Amino acid sequence: MRLDLTEKHFAERKVLGALVLQVERGQRIAVLGPSGIGKSTLLRIIAGLDREFSGRLSGEDRLAVVFQEPTLLPWRRALENITIPTGCDPALARQLMGEVGLAGREGQFPRQMSLGQQRRLALARAFAARPDILLMDEPFASLDAETAARMIDLTAALLDRSGAGLILVTHDAGEPARLGASAVTLSGQPARLQQAPPSPGV
Repeated sequence: MRLDLTEKHFAERKVLGALVLQVERGQRIAVLGPSGIGKSTLLRIIAGLDREFSGRLSGEDRLAVVFQEPTLLPWRRALENITIPTGCDPALARQLMGEVGLAGREGQFPRQMSLGQQRRLALARAFAARPDILLMDEPFASLDAETAARMIDLTAALLDRSGAGLILVTHDAGEPARLGASAVTLSGQPARLQQAPPSPGV
């Protein structure tokens, strides 16, 4: 996957300036930056959800997205929340639910699950799509510290097992190292990518 971005506007405001971002299968990148800088906009462009930009997005990689909100189908049971969007076999969906700690909850509706469980279900759904590159938009935000730590470790294990690459959008400078990701920072007006400073103690 390669993005050669010239610029991105919202009305008259230029949000993103010229930048290049290239990620291959197995490679992990984390995009850091403050709220409102354009991190989620950049991820939406990469995911193909925002086509109103100047530049070129290329590559034949299969992508899957995990948003900050789980974006589940509330009228469908947990297992169907994996099989319907991805078209995967129910056996694979059950296997992934087991891997994320949701074995036995296949028949539950999202409203019957905690936020942490919903996030794990969304993670299982993403890996059911067998992505070459996983896109994650602040997926650990609003979770308590213990739940977030478990989610990060779980994500790292699934990435190791699948060999998928990663583009993570986050404001937490500690997350890239825990996921084995190289960090870059989105900064400036309009925002551009810069090398991130090393995390404390690294």
